[in-house]
Amino acid sequence: MFDVEASLSEARGRFKALIEYLLDEGQGHDAYRVEIKVFRDILAMALYLMAAWFMKKLGGNVGRAIVTDAGEEVPREALKSRRYVTIFGELEVWRWFYHRDGSPGIFPLDRETNLPESTYSYFVQDLLGERVTGETYDKAMAHFEKLFGFRPPKHTLEAMAPAAAVDADAYYESLGIPPPQTEGEVLVMAIDGKGVPLVKEEPAEHKVRLGRGEKLSRKKEAVVSAVYTIAPQPRSADEVLREVCDKETPPKRPKPQNKRVRATLDGKENAITWARADAERRDPDHRKPRVCLMDGSVGLWTLALVILAGAKFVLDFFHVSEHLWKVAYVFYPENSPQAKAFVRHHLRMLLEGKVGYVIGALRQMLTKHAKTLNAAQRKILQTTINYYDRNRPYMRYDECLAAGYPIGSGAVEGACRHLVKDRMEGSGMRWTVPGAEAVLKLRAVHINGDWDPFWQFHMQQEARRRFGLRRWTALPSSERSKAAG
Repeated sequence: MFDVEASLSEARGRFKALIEYLLDEGQGHDAYRVEIKVFRDILAMALYLMAAWFMKKLGGNVGRAIVTDAGEEVPREALKSRRYVTIFGELEVWRWFYHRDGSPGIFPLDRETNLPESTYSYFVQDLLGERVTGETYDKAMAHFEKLFGFRPPKHTLEAMAPAAAVDADAYYESLGIPPPQTEGEVLVMAIDGKGVPLVKEEPAEHKVRLGRGEKLSRKKEAVVSAVYTIAPQPRSADEVLREVCDKETPPKRPKPQNKRVRATLDGKENAITWARADAERRDPDHRKPRVCLMDGSVGLWTLALVILAGAKFVLDFFHVSEHLWKVAYVFYPENSPQAKAFVRHHLRMLLEGKVGYVIGALRQMLTKHAKTLNAAQRKILQTTINYYDRNRPYMRYDECLAAGYPIGSGAVEGACRHLVKDRMEGSGMRWTVPGAEAVLKLRAVHINGDWDPFWQFHMQQEARRRFGLRRWTALPSSERSKAAG
């Protein structure tokens, strides 16, 4: 059972056979076939090496009994085996079980080697977990099978993501203050939302056509938070107009520093609270000016104004300009010089802080043309007027430009697309809320460039959960040096 030499002998034999193949039969094969042969044989050989490593530990035999922190003596009872799947293949690992009636048993080998609760090794989980952040479960499994020659069941893979994602928030809470030399002077928080298609709870009845307001699929909003620092960049209204209206390449901009993104299906309050916590972690003394960028979602603003009190709230300028383009197309042909001139003129006023003038001008247009506009056109003007009037306190773009603050939520807009849409809205995809939440958290970790340190943190956290609550020591008369029979 613990024959280390037999396992090593098997590994040596396989290595010798591989050498013989390379010098003989393999000479007649092409490089592609030889490369695959070498790779597969090394995996098979490594499985025996892994087995020998476990065997050397004698099943975690630490003596005839162990003593818990509570002073309870727990005797060695029996050898028990478990499946353990590595990238090299599956092993049967034998471990000594220490147990006393009325209390849970203990496997010392599990703590010594930090075996995961899952049948699959942490390295297998690591590889598969990182793959599913960017591609479907089926593609991740197919890629894994091509490399290692076996495919974990899909339900096992689906369970791995939530098991790892449980530590994502704790990982970011554990991070300290970034080095000052890597940070900008302005702290930015940007928040936005994107729908995730969910599986239907009950089969829908077949309908010939959808009713008014009905949609083909049910969606739940994933709220995305982005937090970063940036150097201030004072600008003029003309500079912004040349970029927005003339599509000129802007001068070199400061880059966001230490940007962290996150998405959650657990509601707006959860997302905004996370942004505040990350801001507090990075700037605990509130030395940096804080800017909060959002679109016009009433629900977001209602919560953010309370949770992020003290920040400079800015309505995303690009959402503002989209409304103005819609108004322009009520009166002028799309992409016409007149439409472009109309937008440019009114955007300039907004950038100069003349929001009231723009609202007044739009109201005059609505009154003047009320009889010639149809209902849809009147609605466009009224919606824009209401949008600007409701968000007037957050449209002080003249102040933002002078202070060098950002006025566009490009960072979170990009995160919505890259983090949520690109992964969650593939053809035919439908998610459960727990499954989507887990993948979104892990995908954010990967996008943030934190996967490797996060995985180390996750393994440490799981070890604490498994082994940290019940501590024990071996009896002084340890029998570890004796082979278990």
